[in-house]
Amino acid sequence: MNRLSNLFIEMRSNKDTYLKSSKGAEFEDRINISLHNIGYSRLIKDDLEDDLFTILKSEVIDKETDVSISNPFVQYKHHFITQPFGSQQYPDFLIFDKTRIVCIETKFSSRSQRHPVWNSGLPRPNGIYIFGSYGRKDLTFFRGIDVVSLDEAKRLHDFFDKGLKAYQNQFNDDEMNEQKYGFSVYIRKAYEQSKKHNPDAIIDYFNNPIRSELEESVICSLKK
Repeated sequence: MNRLSNLFIEMRSNKDTYLKSSKGAEFEDRINISLHNIGYSRLIKDDLEDDLFTILKSEVIDKETDVSISNPFVQYKHHFITQPFGSQQYPDFLIFDKTRIVCIETKFSSRSQRHPVWNSGLPRPNGIYIFGSYGRKDLTFFRGIDVVSLDEAKRLHDFFDKGLKAYQNQFNDDEMNEQKYGFSVYIRKAYEQSKKHNPDAIIDYFNNPIRSELEESVICSLKK
């Protein structure tokens, strides 16, 4: 069995190990330690060839694909980088797993939040998400593609990147072009989960009726 799939099986069985702290950074540290424990060595960006890393980054940050990412660094088969593109950027862990790249993003709540806070970062189709709640003493994990389809991802991104941006510019040009002090509208990209538009929506990731299926989907994808 793949080492990473074993990691998630262990994580599901030993949640308390990961939820001993109320801080997200320490939650990530425990995942870091677990990766070491199953035989993955930590790298830094300077270890990697710039040109190949630039190409890899463009594949990783693609917001609308679930295509498996090939590992261009043949010498690194059981390695990982934390926050490869910066502390506020996806993903938190870039894992070199034999011939493929696996992206893991952590979400953490120090209280009892039922779902992650997404802000402007919609779930990536080819990403794996670990959501831990200190308040609930529980954690779960899922693939981005299992909560937002490719078609839905495209439509959600297009709303901001195309339609809304064009409307914002038009409004400012037409309606605010004579505003004496330069006021205009600036629409910030943000995504939320609620039952406002779909009363049957699943917004509690811990009491999710198909939680086990989402977790098994992660484990099965890593066994391949």
